[in-house]
Amino acid sequence: MSQLNDLYSSEFLNDNAILIGKIKKPSITKEEANQILDFVKQDMQNYPDHQHFILDVLSVQEVSNPIIGVLMKALQFWKKTRGYALLVMTDDLLQKIMIEQPAMFDFFAVFHTVDEAIAFTKKA
Repeated sequence: MSQLNDLYSSEFLNDNAILIGKIKKPSITKEEANQILDFVKQDMQNYPDHQHFILDVLSVQEVSNPIIGVLMKALQFWKKTRGYALLVMTDDLLQKIMIEQPAMFDFFAVFHTVDEAIAFTKKA
């Protein structure tokens, strides 16, 4: 498991070739978002065999430009996967982001649990 302090962690599920990233704070600043992006760029190189990427933002409660920015900017890295880039978030957060950034959902499939996202990758 890779980790960036209290902001972000990642885990590679070797059996499923899935890399799971998790934003661990309910709200992040622009500086923290940039730290996460830099970490993700480096961390993804540690898992060249991943087939899918799941980003768990269940802990996020506040929709802010830095959080949306980290998701949108990171798309360029996550799109390089051979499979899917999936988001896991609460209904409340989903509704808030859909109001502010509906185009984001042209790029991500959204699930409410990591297990649901993993199950989706197995069916695809």
